[in-house]
Amino acid sequence: MKIYDIHSHLGKTSSGDENTPTQLVEDLAKFGVSKVGISCLSGISTKEQNNLIARAMKAYPEQIVGYGFINPKAPDALHEVDVCLSEYKMSAIKFHSWKHGYYPDNTPALDAILDKIESYGVHVQTHVGTAPISNPYVWAEYAKKHPNLRFVFTHIGYYEFGHSTLMAIKDCPNVWVETSGQMDAQVLKDAINILGSKRICFGTDWPYKPINIEISKFEELELNEEQKADIFYRNAEKLWERKND
Repeated sequence: MKIYDIHSHLGKTSSGDENTPTQLVEDLAKFGVSKVGISCLSGISTKEQNNLIARAMKAYPEQIVGYGFINPKAPDALHEVDVCLSEYKMSAIKFHSWKHGYYPDNTPALDAILDKIESYGVHVQTHVGTAPISNPYVWAEYAKKHPNLRFVFTHIGYYEFGHSTLMAIKDCPNVWVETSGQMDAQVLKDAINILGSKRICFGTDWPYKPINIEISKFEELELNEEQKADIFYRNAEKLWERKND
């Protein structure tokens, strides 16, 4: 079965370790992951971070799907969205309120940025977890305000907000969850029962998580082949499509 990773990264890690597109692609391929969506979270300039991803896309066009990383507090945020989605043809925009240090509910620029993203027909990924400024409730309100924009909440809320994330989005059909770093088996089982396999995406959060563990944890969930196909590649394929194309 194909395995696509909808959520990983490129660039120097928080501990200072370097990595390359070649290392990313080869590491994932060892475990059968043949395609990956990435953003760059390392550094201060989102322009430099997004340029890094654009170069990686050119180097591995069949394996790497690029996402723009946007700081909604930056004065050039709308312009950078256009660069990423029009010039670079990226397939999503990533927000990380913890990394950029903002409260989404106190960031009025987000609505116009989300409208701009929606006009391109791509999806949004947002880091959900890491209290207090990356909780699922606020991002769920944005999803409700933008019902035609597709959202992916990464980590299913991580350690702090697993079940809270499921409760926040169960009635938001435009929100998917991604599984990396979520090691609570009950949260994973409840995600399948509450959301269904068509709203769950596999990810590894490379280079931060062990790829083999992120894959093998699904062996404990007793999924059927249809559910596995949804989670491991079908949902990623659909989310990587531009709705406006």
